[in-house]
Amino acid sequence: MIHARRLAILFIVITVLLSVLVSAGPLPKLRISLPPVMGCLPIAFANGWDLFRQNGLDVNVVGLSDNQSRTLALMAGDIDGMICDVSTAILLITSGTDIVITSTAYQPTQTGSLALLTQSYFHINSIDDLLKRTETGSTLKSIAITEMSDIEYETDSLLTSLGYTVNPDKDYSYWHDMLQLSMFLNLGSVYAAVLPEPYITYLSKYPPIKPGSKLIQLSDFAGIDLLPSVVVFRRDVVEKSPDTIAKFYDVYREAVDRVNSIPREQLMTKGIDIALSLFFPGLTKDSVPKGILDNFVIPTFSYPAMLPKQKFEDVVTWTNKKGYTWKHPVYEDVTTNQFIK
Repeated sequence: MIHARRLAILFIVITVLLSVLVSAGPLPKLRISLPPVMGCLPIAFANGWDLFRQNGLDVNVVGLSDNQSRTLALMAGDIDGMICDVSTAILLITSGTDIVITSTAYQPTQTGSLALLTQSYFHINSIDDLLKRTETGSTLKSIAITEMSDIEYETDSLLTSLGYTVNPDKDYSYWHDMLQLSMFLNLGSVYAAVLPEPYITYLSKYPPIKPGSKLIQLSDFAGIDLLPSVVVFRRDVVEKSPDTIAKFYDVYREAVDRVNSIPREQLMTKGIDIALSLFFPGLTKDSVPKGILDNFVIPTFSYPAMLPKQKFEDVVTWTNKKGYTWKHPVYEDVTTNQFIK
């Protein structure tokens, strides 16, 4: 009788062990790329806090400051999804890359999220001063911006609202890498540049290249309706692994709650390495000038939401007008509310 009980207990133990071994198989995988912008913080922190693995996902988060490299990686299938500009998503779609816009990632609402910046030693005191520089035969273009991006869309909107006729050939120089662009502005290799946070704060507090110089803000884009960043996934990933993406979004929302609730000082203390690896790859805490990170303002993040149709249509119209594409994708065909709660 005792022998039978032992066999029964042994059978139960073996059954439990087998079930654990089966459930401990490879975790569902996702490969996500993030640009070095403030709106990516919740996903970066979720990865740094190991929230994805704790919730049964194997998420490979790759930070890339070069927009072109990130786009090519998605087109080649080297990554499954990414956070990007609305204009980048539209250009991907119209060039034949089958992606779905699954949500917004971050909606900058506070004035100061984007700025047109110059160095004081150029003695440029207004946008008018800046644009006149190219009329005097200078080899430098007036404004450095990321190419075919929402920043270009918003800079066009700013200049048009002030009564200027944009001439990209003389008004803009085009860049792919935001981190590189910020360093060239600091070195004085461009007259001016349009940059988002955290680069505005970082450069304003960074030791000047020329003694006594300082960063001058020519515009904070007040009155310009800034676009949200968006999350996109390859359509084949959405169709084959909807449960995996749904779980990704559950963790995303959990990270938003945590980032919004943790005191700023505690967040920066715990997350400085995470933030540095996202915004300034290769830098360590010791290499960052003392006190700079104390000035960063962490925004309040909203849950992922649907990209408003009107914003989508406005950017499509703009890309067509600029000659970046001639196609007009249908909003309902390339967006989904499947993962929105």
